Amino acid sequence: MLIMEAPPNSVLIIGHRGAAGLAPENTLEAFQAGIDAGADILEFDVRLTRDNILVVVHDFHTIRTHHKASLISRSTYQELQSLSEKYPPITRLDVILDRYFGRILLNIELKSRGSGELLIQLLKKSYIQKVADWDNVLISSFRGSELLRVRRLADHANLAMLHHENPFLFVAYQRFLRLTAVGFHRLYLNPFAIEIAKRAKLFIYAYTVDRPSALPHLKKQGVNGIVTNYPDKFRDAIKQES
Repeated sequence: MLIMEAPPNSVLIIGHRGAAGLAPENTLEAFQAGIDAGADILEFDVRLTRDNILVVVHDFHTIRTHHKASLISRSTYQELQSLSEKYPPITRLDVILDRYFGRILLNIELKSRGSGELLIQLLKKSYIQKVADWDNVLISSFRGSELLRVRRLADHANLAMLHHENPFLFVAYQRFLRLTAVGFHRLYLNPFAIEIAKRAKLFIYAYTVDRPSALPHLKKQGVNGIVTNYPDKFRDAIKQES
């Protein structure tokens, strides 16, 4: 079982999409920026291309990041690369894993249906050599059905359920998923849900938090980790507290 423990009276810093406030999100530059800024965990998103390549991208389209109306699921990986003449390239997941697996804990969020199965295949083929290797990865999703598929394929995988407005969703899934962690929207943190998660010995994190002034309140609520675009600001804030 993956153990994520913050220092006493502190929280773990989870770099959002690498470190999206410091470099273009979900790029190699963002991952390196997150590490340089002192993140404890790097969080990022994966989707499937039309030719079943796992790529690191948040949106289901490329309008916001590349100003082109292409759908990830309807484009091949090579077609997506053609969008990168003026913008950062969309990166394959295996490139990220080759560089960072085992170096820092990776929180991989499954965005598209079927992405979990291919992720487990990839991990088992090239990265998981022993049971302890699963502790290099936390697999998260808002999709309970996708997490269920992952659990059926990987008994030792560490799973995290993400929540929007309803912070109690994990309760219905915990028996089947055997979660390691839960991620709550910062605006919908609920003390009763947090207490249930604590009693289940789950790692509790909140997303997306960009104001270091929120740290004392979040720690008081029982949050163990924060997802942020600015790991550097939170690392500085934590140092000032100590």
